[in-house]
Amino acid sequence: MAMALKGKLGTALLTDPGLVRGNNEDTVAEDPDIGLVVLADGMGGYNAGEIASGIAVTTVLDAVRRQWPTLKHGSVDPDSGYSVEALTLKTAIETAHATIHQVSQTQPQCAGMGTTIVAAAFHDDRVAIAYVGDSRLYRLRHGRFEQITRDHSLLEELIARGHYSREDAERIVRKNIVTRALGVENEVQVDVIEDTVEVDDLLLLCSDGLSDMVNDQTIGLTLERYAANLETAAQRLVELANAAGGKDNVSVVLARADASFARGRRWYERLMEWF
Repeated sequence: MAMALKGKLGTALLTDPGLVRGNNEDTVAEDPDIGLVVLADGMGGYNAGEIASGIAVTTVLDAVRRQWPTLKHGSVDPDSGYSVEALTLKTAIETAHATIHQVSQTQPQCAGMGTTIVAAAFHDDRVAIAYVGDSRLYRLRHGRFEQITRDHSLLEELIARGHYSREDAERIVRKNIVTRALGVENEVQVDVIEDTVEVDDLLLLCSDGLSDMVNDQTIGLTLERYAANLETAAQRLVELANAAGGKDNVSVVLARADASFARGRRWYERLMEWF
């Protein structure tokens, strides 16, 4: 049976159009009962980006919500090697891709639309992360701030292949050329990461409207300073992006582990009942 995470996971979600764009093509959402957070950054003309990101987030939320109560939580899918929770999240994103692609093919005003996505599902002191594109997930743990996802972008691919050093690539290659997105091609590859969660871990999901405008060091220091108040932290990150030019929509989702949510009681808790 699924485990409610209300009271164990603190969250804050904020999206802002920025200072240049006339509309906001980002979408953010959560389901606090099952510990699911989702962020999508849409692309495409005639507001189609808004449609793509909206479809992505709604589809993922609905699909995971339907499957979550039926999962044998804590088990691993033998074919993929993923936890059933991670596989459910991955499959939900693939469903969203298929839906967006179909709409883009059948509705002329939506032709060519697509979206990045990053989603995290918390379960049993673990987190399943699935993503496509250059929307990111970072983690702040014990003062160490690091990017957990790796952008599906031309810049990152050229660096990975050894064509450029990071310094050269960042000078030569445009940051926002993505190599994967939902809805654009017939097929999509969804990357999955699974990791442990410790109490006080703070995860940040963000669109490139933040990461292109504000460097990682400043983002990390801001989270450290405002970690106790997630709403303030989210607001401050958006303000920093806009102060740096606000050239794109900017969205942030913060999720902090306020308590352990391991399935069942830990062995030492059971032991203490004897004393």
